[in-house]
Amino acid sequence: MVRRMLAPAEPSSRRTQILLGLRDMAPVLLPNCVFGMLFGAIATSDGMPFGRVVAMSAVFYAGASQFVALELWGTPLPFWTIVLAVLAVNFRHILYSAALGRRTRHWPLSGRLLAFAGLTDPVFALSEYRAGPRLSAAYYVAVSGPLYLAWVGATGVGAAFGSGIGDPGRFSLDFVMTAYFIFLVTRFRSRPNAFWVIAASALAALPTWYFAGAPWHIGAGAFAGISVAVLLAGGTGARSDEDEAAA
Repeated sequence: MVRRMLAPAEPSSRRTQILLGLRDMAPVLLPNCVFGMLFGAIATSDGMPFGRVVAMSAVFYAGASQFVALELWGTPLPFWTIVLAVLAVNFRHILYSAALGRRTRHWPLSGRLLAFAGLTDPVFALSEYRAGPRLSAAYYVAVSGPLYLAWVGATGVGAAFGSGIGDPGRFSLDFVMTAYFIFLVTRFRSRPNAFWVIAASALAALPTWYFAGAPWHIGAGAFAGISVAVLLAGGTGARSDEDEAAA
C-alpha cells in the first residue's frame, strides 16, 4: 500500500482525481460566481474603472478581503489601517497553507508556491476534506482552476452589467456569502470536536462583530476556534500525522 501511494500517479488515477475535484467543486461554483458578480457590481458603483475591477480580482484574488479593501479604500483612514484590516481577514490563509503544506511535500516547491496563490476558502475546505497524507495535485488543480476563472469572469460580468441589479437584498443575494461559508463548514461536521470548535468561533465572532464591527470578528472567531481545537486535541495531533504517514 505504501509503495502504491508513493508511486507516480497513473493517467487513470489522475483522471479519477480530476473528475472527483470537479464534482466536489460544482456545488460552490454558482455561489462563487454570484459572489464575484456582486463584487464587480459594487466596485463599479463605487467608481472603480472596469479594467481595474477585473485586474483586482485576477491579481489580488482574495474574495472577502476584496470587499474589505473596497469598503475601506474610500474612507479617510491611514493606509496602514487598511493593510492591517485586510491582513486580519487574510491571516487564515497562513493556517490554510500550513495545514495543506504537510500534505503537499511531494510537490515541487515551485508548484506549491504557484498552487497556494489560488488557496481560497473553498479550495482549502475541499482539499482538506478529501486529502489523506498526500494531496493529489490533479485534484487540487481541478478544484482551484475553475473557481479562479469563474471568479474573474463573474467579476467582469458584474462590473459590466451589475448596475441593473440594484439592491442585492431584493433577491437575497446579500445572503450568498453566509450560505457559502455555512456549506463549507458543514463539510467538517463529522470531524472530532467539530461542534465545540464551531460553537467557540460563533461565540467569539458574534459579540466582536456587534461591538467592534467587521472585519475583526473574523479574526476573533478564528482565534477562538483554533484555541478550542488545540485544547481538545491535546497531544493527538502529532500522533494523527504519524498514523496518516504510516497508512
